[in-house]
Amino acid sequence: MHASKYRQAVIKMKQLNRANQAVADQKAAFSQFRPAVADEQSTELLRFYDSFDGAVSGFILSELNMRQGDRCKALNVFSDLQAHSYKQGAEYNLRALGHLANAQAFLWKFRKNLPEPDTATKSFAQRLDDVRHEMREVICELEIKASDAAELSVTLDHVCTLFRRGACEAGIFVFIDGGIKSLEALRKTPGRGAESNIAAWKLHVAQILLALAVWVAYKCFHVTCRCAQIEKSVHGAILAVASVVHVA
Repeated sequence: MHASKYRQAVIKMKQLNRANQAVADQKAAFSQFRPAVADEQSTELLRFYDSFDGAVSGFILSELNMRQGDRCKALNVFSDLQAHSYKQGAEYNLRALGHLANAQAFLWKFRKNLPEPDTATKSFAQRLDDVRHEMREVICELEIKASDAAELSVTLDHVCTLFRRGACEAGIFVFIDGGIKSLEALRKTPGRGAESNIAAWKLHVAQILLALAVWVAYKCFHVTCRCAQIEKSVHGAILAVASVVHVA
C-alpha cells in the first residue's frame, strides 16, 4: 500500500517535470513568432497573440494530465492519481478556454480598426507560392511523422487558398476568428479534439499560426520595409506549430 502511494507521488513529480518542460518549449517557440506580430504596433493584436499563447499552454497541460488519467484507467491502477489527473486536466482546459475567450475579444477589437476590405492581387498570389514552398521546406525539417507533416501541409494549403480566392487582410482575420471559435467548440467536446492521429485541436492551432504567417507575408508585399520579418516569421510560425505537435 505504502509502495503504491510512493509510486504515485513519483509519477506525479515526473508528470510535473514533463508538463513544465513541454510548456517551456512551447513558450520559447511562440516567442520566436511574437516579434512579427508586435511589428504591427497594435496593442490589441499583441494581446490577442499573448492570450492565444496562454490558451495553447493550458491545452497542453490539460492533455498531459488527461492522458495520465487515461493510462491509469486503462490499466486499472492508481485510482487516486487517475482522479487527480482528470481533475487537473479539466481545470487546465477550463482556464485555457478563458484565455481563448480573451484572445477572441482582443481580436475583435483589432478587426474593428482594419481598413476596408480589398482584394489580393495576382502578383501577391505568385509571391504566396514562394512562401508556401518555404514553409513546406521548414516543415520537412521537423522531427515529426510523414503523416503529420502531410496533414500540416494540407492545413497550409487551406490557408493559402483564402488568398487565391481574393481574400485580403480583413479576410484573413475573419478566418482566424473562425478558427478560434472552432477551437473553442472542439475543446468543449468530451474528447477535446484529441482523438485523431494528429489531434484536431492541434491542427486548429496550426491553422491560426500559419494564417498569421501568411498575413505577415501579405503585409510585407505591400509595405516593403517589413520584409525582413518574412523569413523569421515563416520559421517562427513553424517552430510554434512544432512545439504543439510534439506534445500532448
